[in-house]
This record gives sequence, structure tokens and C-alpha cells, in this order.
Amino acid sequence: MRIVASTLIQRGLTALLDRVLPDLPEAMAGRVRFEQVQSILRMTPVMMGANIVIALLVGLAGLNSPHTVALTIWAALVVSYGLLGLRGWVAAQRRKSGKSTVSARGVRRMTWQAGLLGVLWGALPILTMPKAQGFAGAMPMLVASVIAGMIGCGGFAMLTLPAAAIAYSTPMVLGSLYVLATSNDPILYALGGLLIFCHMVVSVSCLSHAKIFADRLVAAEELEKQKQVVSLLLSDFEEGASDWLWEVDAAGRMTYVSDRMAAAAGADKEALIGRPMSDLCGAAEAPAGPVAALSALFAEQRAFRDVVVSIGVGETVHCQETHWWSLSAKPVHDLDGDFIGFRGVGADITQAREDQARISRLAHYDVLTQLPNRLSFLQALGKAWTEHGRPKSHSGTGAGCAVLCLDLDHFKGVNDSLGHPIGDDLLIQASARLRDCVAEHMGHGGFVARLGGDEFAVVIAPSPGHEALGALAQAIVAALSRPYDVRGHNVLIGASIGIAVAPMDADDPDGLLKHADLALYRAKGDGRGAYRFFETAMDVWAQERRELELDLRDALAKAELKLFFQPLIGAHENETTGFEALLRWQHPRRGLVPPSDFIECAEQWGLIGAIGEWVLYEACRTAATWPSHLTVAVNLSPNQFASGELVAQVKAALNASGLAPERLELEITEGLLLHDSVKTLEQLAALKALGVKIAMDDFGTGYSSLAYLWRFPFDKIKIDRSFVAEMQDNSAIADILRTIALLGQTLNLEVTAEGVETAAQARLLADMRCDTFQGFLYGRPMPVGDIPSFLVSNLARRMRRGVEDDGAEEAVGY
Repeated sequence: MRIVASTLIQRGLTALLDRVLPDLPEAMAGRVRFEQVQSILRMTPVMMGANIVIALLVGLAGLNSPHTVALTIWAALVVSYGLLGLRGWVAAQRRKSGKSTVSARGVRRMTWQAGLLGVLWGALPILTMPKAQGFAGAMPMLVASVIAGMIGCGGFAMLTLPAAAIAYSTPMVLGSLYVLATSNDPILYALGGLLIFCHMVVSVSCLSHAKIFADRLVAAEELEKQKQVVSLLLSDFEEGASDWLWEVDAAGRMTYVSDRMAAAAGADKEALIGRPMSDLCGAAEAPAGPVAALSALFAEQRAFRDVVVSIGVGETVHCQETHWWSLSAKPVHDLDGDFIGFRGVGADITQAREDQARISRLAHYDVLTQLPNRLSFLQALGKAWTEHGRPKSHSGTGAGCAVLCLDLDHFKGVNDSLGHPIGDDLLIQASARLRDCVAEHMGHGGFVARLGGDEFAVVIAPSPGHEALGALAQAIVAALSRPYDVRGHNVLIGASIGIAVAPMDADDPDGLLKHADLALYRAKGDGRGAYRFFETAMDVWAQERRELELDLRDALAKAELKLFFQPLIGAHENETTGFEALLRWQHPRRGLVPPSDFIECAEQWGLIGAIGEWVLYEACRTAATWPSHLTVAVNLSPNQFASGELVAQVKAALNASGLAPERLELEITEGLLLHDSVKTLEQLAALKALGVKIAMDDFGTGYSSLAYLWRFPFDKIKIDRSFVAEMQDNSAIADILRTIALLGQTLNLEVTAEGVETAAQARLLADMRCDTFQGFLYGRPMPVGDIPSFLVSNLARRMRRGVEDDGAEEAVGY
């Protein structure tokens, strides 16, 4: 019987603890329990002292009563308990450790100790039951008063730990009620009612206060974690990045200047605070310069991005250097909605501008050979086409122009066997021979360029005719085939040349270059060391490519495009949260064509718009038939944003399918934001307004920047599969993934890990607090017809796992 009662009491106390600390991680629950215990320990000297004093007083009051012996023994027990409690408190103060958590077992021990003290006090009313004349009226009243006071004091002292407070007060109430109920006195009956009411008030107050106490601790802990994360991110941002933070008030005066900004301005922070931001832009030209633009932006009270202003840095006006800053900011409003200034980021882009200027100067020439590069070649080809390549009816001279594409034979063998330094010197010598040979035969009519590697090209304008071009090609082959002396090595190579002549061989400059390249491949295939003119028969590859384009244009009409779906799995319960739609081409002759073989071609041929629209409609239509908690993710091409019709297409797809907008997730890549980002962000904002979710795909592999996450409120970031594949063997990559996961938690972004193929990867990613997984471990891309069976299998696995977990818990409990 006692075992059953003990079990019931323990379960009741556990239920009280769960009410105060619901669904908290053990580390946080231990922290809350520690604060609860510390709150009680702070009151322990007062509580134990009060118990000793009151027990002595009660004992003295009962010296002349029939229960003197019992009261004396009782008082000795209470005083002993109080002294032991004080001794334990002193010992605890001396052995304070660095631990800041308390186990549930420690709390239960303190609860039992409080209950034992409550039992001692609960025995007092029973010991003083009215037995003798003259004692029946006063002592019960005294005891009832003492018990009421002890209930109230104990409840106050143990306010943060309701289980201990209730365990302490309940025995006293029960003992008092027993005495009062057998008194046959209506006044004492009323007093018993008051005791019950007092006990209920104390219990409810303790529960309520303990819940508030725990909630505040949890909230304070979470707030502190967020502050630490934000502080860490800001510190890393200002210390490790080139950007810095700044703030101005409504009048444009600086109210916050970071150390990095002050250093970039060449001034003290104190001197900058309160100074108008436009005063720094002394090197700009007014009124049309950056100063005027910045002042206008401040006046408009609108967000701006990447506004470039010039800054005069130096002690005096005469020795100032001009630096360039890029500024981005958002307006700040107070709680009443009144504009109070701007807050933003800035970066000194002076070095970047200088580097850009240097790059621009070098952009047209190859660093190794000093020949014009591909860009210069294309410009020269365009000019030659305009002036000579087009027929007379199209404003050309009719003389034509020619392109020679040439490749060094056996160069790769020399480069691999003798090393890259020898190969570089060989390229320099071959370039000089080529340039001299063309100049000797064509004078200023020949333009020589290095396209890359051992590939060169020559533009001849106007064209001297096939015979002269053949002679030039033969002379080039002979010149490049002569032996080379490269760092003491006698090297022999050769050359193959392909020639295309406009306007006969092409309708545009690109076609002319392509046909010259086709002729080069024919020359190399015929044994190298030769030249060939372009012939129509060489265009087989182009024809096959054209056939691919025609087939792809008909794929939609013939219903050859299919959507496969790969599941997204929740990290905690392994439940299916949704699917990513993946495009496949089921060609009757080519078979199942993966997107890598035709998406790029579709973008080049302008077909991606229609294909992307079909994918949107089909994905939404299919997802609308799924259970309402499943989402569908669709990848978007940059070309879909360029068309300007994407928002309307998404809206139409949602309306036609009836799919809830929050179930549609649109994935974009980071590279998209590099091109016309203003227009892109506007469309993303419009999509967000529809209610759909926006995810940044392949996060961390391209041009990741906190600025992108700051400028647009993404819903999800997806970790690229390359990180997941290498994280177990590379601690640096694992640290990067933890940082990305922490960033997602801080910014309230869902984090999805792609390419999860092993259980070890899943466990590691779950420890990093990733939200969802995607990969072959959970499921390969599947046709829509396989989704129901997959969902059933997934549910069965989860239920089986749940049964196994329940069995394990019961075994542990037993």
C-alpha cells in the first residue's frame, strides 16, 4: 500500500514539474531547475530559523498541557531538522561549484525534504487534540494560526518550486483538518475551510508564479543566445568583411560610425558623429554628382542600394585622395511610424574600381603572349563583317572577310612531358611566328588573336581570295612546324588550320567562326599539319544540334516532358514534408533525357520560358492532389525572370490548380541576383506577396553574401550537395555548415541539406539543426505515380520506428 502511495505521489510531483517545464531540452530544464533551487536556498536560513523559533515557542506554550512530553519530542525533532537544514546550507555555500544545472532527481530530493518537514508540522495538530479542561479552546486556535502562518511562509519561500511547496503544505493542512473536523465546534469548522482556501491559494499561486518564473528564464536564455549570435555575426561582419555599418538621423547627420568606417574616412569617430554625411563627399561634383544623389535619397526617405559616392580622404584639401564608397541603406522609423533616419552598410570600393580599370586595360590582351584575346578577336570580327563580310546589298563592300582558326599539333604532349614553363615559352615563340607570318603576307589586313590554350584565330579583311588564303595557311603551317629551341630543348610541333570565308560560308560573324572551327576539326581529322576550307558537309554537327532544337520545340506539344519528384524529409520525425519537381524529357528515340542535356540549350534557343511555365502549371496541378501538408518546390531559370512574365505565370498556375500559395516553393540560385538585381528583387517581392515561399538554392557555392539575405526575406536556404559530400572528411566544411545552419536559425530561415546519401551524414546534419533533408538516402526522383506508395512506405517506417522507440522506453522504465 505504501509503495502504491509513494508511486502516486511521485507521479503527481512529476506532473507538476512537467507543467512548469513543458517540452524543454534537458540542458535548459536543468538551468531552470538550478534557478528554482537557488531561489529556495536563498530563503533557507530564514526558513529554518523560523521553524526553530516557532517550534520552541509552541513547545513552551504546551508545557502545562497534557501533551508536554509529545510536544517536547516534536519540538526537538523540528529544531533538529532546522539545524540540519542550516548545516546543509552552510556546506552548500562552501562547496559552490561552477555547475549551473540541477537534475530532476535533485529537485525530487528537495521536494521529499520539504514534505518531511511538512509531515512534522502536520503532526502538531494531532498531538494537541483537545483532551483536558481549560486546554480545549486555546491550543487548537494557536496551532491553527501557526499552521496557517507556516503554510503561507512556506509557500512564499518555495514559490518557484510548486512541487516542494505543495509537498510541504499538504501534510499540515491534512493534520489540521483532522483536528478541526473532530472538534464539534462550528467556528473551528469555518477555520478548517479557511485553511483549505489558504492552501488552494498558495498552491495556485506557486504554480502560476513558477510557470512565469520558468518562462522568463527560458525567454531570457533565448534572448541571450540571440544577442550572442547577432553580436557574433556583426563582429564577424565588421572584422572579416570589407563592409561596415553606419546610421544617420532624419537630417542626415551621422549618429553611429563603426571603427572601419572611421578608418576608411581617415577621421576620428568623435569628429564624424553629428556631421552631415554629405559633407564627407567633398570630391563629388554638384549638383549632378554623388553628393546631390545622396542628399536626394535622404530626402525621399526610401531604401537605396549600391549608391557610389566619392570621398576626399586626407588632412587638407590639397593633399586629399579620392576614394569611392558604395552605400546601401533602409529608412528607420520609430514606434509611432515617424521617420528618424537611415541605417545601412557601406564599403570602400576604391581598390575595386582601380582593379576594374586595370582589368579593363588588360581585358583585350592575352597576358602570356601579348596577342589580342578572344574579346578583341570578336570585336575585330564584328568590324570586319560590318565593313567587308556582308553583301553589297547590306551596305558591305562585297570583298568579303575570312577567319582562320588554328590549333597547335602535339602541343599537349610537349606541355605534359616537359612541363608548363616550357609550354608557356613555346606558346610565346609560336605566337611571335604566327604574328610575323601574317604581317608578312597580309600586312595590316590580318588580325591575330589567341583564343585560349593552344588555339589561335586570324581575321583577314578584306579577303584576298581562296588562293591567297591557302598560301597564307600553308606559310603559317610551315612557320609553326619549324623546330623550336625552348630552354635548351629542341621541340617540334605543327599546326592545323580551318578557313571560312564570308559571305559565302556564313550569314553572321558567329556562323563564320563556327564554320572555320568545323573546318579546323576536318583538318585535324585528315592527319594534322594541313589546312581545310569550310564545306557544307562539315555542318553535320550543326544539323544534329538543329534537330535537337526542333525536337525540343515539339516536346511540349507531344507531351514528352515529364516531371519527376524527389522527397523532402523532416530532420526530426523523418516525415515527408514535400517534393522537389525535377524535369525529364522522355524522347521516343533518345530515351529519358536528363535536364543537363537540354536545359542549357533551351535557354540559348529561347525555349525555357514556355518549358518553365509548363513546369509551374504541372507541378501545382500535381501538388494540389496531395495531402494538404505537402509542399512542392520548383526551380526557376534566370531567363524566366528576364521575361518579366514570371509573376503572372505563378499567379495563373496557382489559380488554375487551386493550390494554396504557401505550399509552393520557388528556388533560385545566387548568380541570379548578380544580373539586374533590382528588377529581380522586385519580382521576388511580388512573388512573396502572393504567399509563395522563396528559397536560395546551392547556398555557399556561388556569390553568397549576407547582403542578399538582408535585402530580401528568403524563407529557406539550401546547402549544396558538394558541402554535404565532403563535410565528414573536412572539418572546415563542417564548420561552414554549422555556421550556415546557425545563420538560418538566427534569421528564422528553414535550412535544407541536399545530397544526403548516408545515415551518418543525416545524423551530423541533424545535430547541426538542419530542418529538412533531400537525397538518395530518403528517395530518388520518382514519377508522380510512385508518390502514393512512397508516402505509405514512409508512414509505415515512421510508425514502426515509433513502436520500436516506445518499446525501448518501456524497457528502460521497467
